[in-house]
Amino acid sequence: MNYLPFSLRDFNEKSVADFSLMLNTTSNKKIALIVQGGGQRGIFSAGVLDSFLDHQFDPFELYIGTSAGALNLSSFISRQPRFGYHFIRDVSMDDKFFNLYKYLSKQQPMNLEWALQQVSSSGLYPLDVATAHKTLMCRTALACATRKDTLQDYYLPMYQQDWQDVLLASCAIPLLYNQPVNMDELQWVDGGVSAAIPVKEAWRRGADLVVVIRTEPLEYSDTDSSDNNGRGIFDDWRENIEIQLPYYIDKLSLNESVDKIKNIHQELSQRFEQWRQHYWNDETNDSQETGLVNKSISKKGWFSQLNVERLIALTGQGTNSEILEMLARYHHTYRDVNDFLVNPPQGLQVIQIAPEKALNSSALLSSYEDLELDYQQGKQIGEQFVTSFSQLLNQKTSLMQHLR
Repeated sequence: MNYLPFSLRDFNEKSVADFSLMLNTTSNKKIALIVQGGGQRGIFSAGVLDSFLDHQFDPFELYIGTSAGALNLSSFISRQPRFGYHFIRDVSMDDKFFNLYKYLSKQQPMNLEWALQQVSSSGLYPLDVATAHKTLMCRTALACATRKDTLQDYYLPMYQQDWQDVLLASCAIPLLYNQPVNMDELQWVDGGVSAAIPVKEAWRRGADLVVVIRTEPLEYSDTDSSDNNGRGIFDDWRENIEIQLPYYIDKLSLNESVDKIKNIHQELSQRFEQWRQHYWNDETNDSQETGLVNKSISKKGWFSQLNVERLIALTGQGTNSEILEMLARYHHTYRDVNDFLVNPPQGLQVIQIAPEKALNSSALLSSYEDLELDYQQGKQIGEQFVTSFSQLLNQKTSLMQHLR
């Protein structure tokens, strides 16, 4: 038994006991903590991590986070409970961070620079960098980002001098953030493009046990997989803008030009969904991602050159091939990592902490009520995990040999 799903729906005392017994009979382990992104849905992860902090539970020798997951990890490492909660509830809900009208009228994309300024030493919610450095004396923390030219995942050390640039790179979501992120003479985009759940990197770095905090429910069948797989921020940005547009139009008394944008956006979103479903169901796994994209375009006339150009014009960034290749890379790697998680290789054990069903909140444009519900669910499952595993993992972690 090397895989354990852990959610309010999945919790089973016998399965926990069996998994614990197997852990208890093995030698000490290098334990890694992986935190998925998901925009505002990361408030669930914030709740889980706050439960860990409440109990001073941290047997982890390696931390890896992607996008919002890297930001949540930052506050866990700096030992600041409710930091992630306030960042998502207050900063990410502020119009200065994301304003739908300004986004659609191309006045302003998602304002990551302003958001990260709020967590700097001069911001409203400063991260405790000094405490983080103490925490990392015997640990390693990495943020996943994607090289824009190769779409390969890279793992950048957190809490070094360039820590704000690292977070910016990890969180630079294509289609929402259209400013270049430059580091080391390279351009970067959101880590979720190449590794939404970077568990393979933890395995490559010698982890024996990986605890994953994810912001999506676990899949249980082929039917569930086809409905829920890959429903990350690339889908949320589209759906929630459609839902929220009538409200914004009424609220701001917007003019006809924005109504035209609305019509174009709805048309494009339908084509986007058709493209996503076609790519997702493609069984040709031995082709390169770019080849799959080109195959999809050539077979489906509705995803024409004109429609691609409209999509790019609407989002205000990239070239046709860049956007499509990012989408292809995202869906391909997401499917691959889910297979890896439930069928880990010999010598690796995986526990997935997940919501029991789809979260109420979304990547963007959530309501305060939904954020609160998801945070409380995270706190609850975090408490259950600590109750079930804290004593055992504190004893079995190989980190203790470094802390003595």
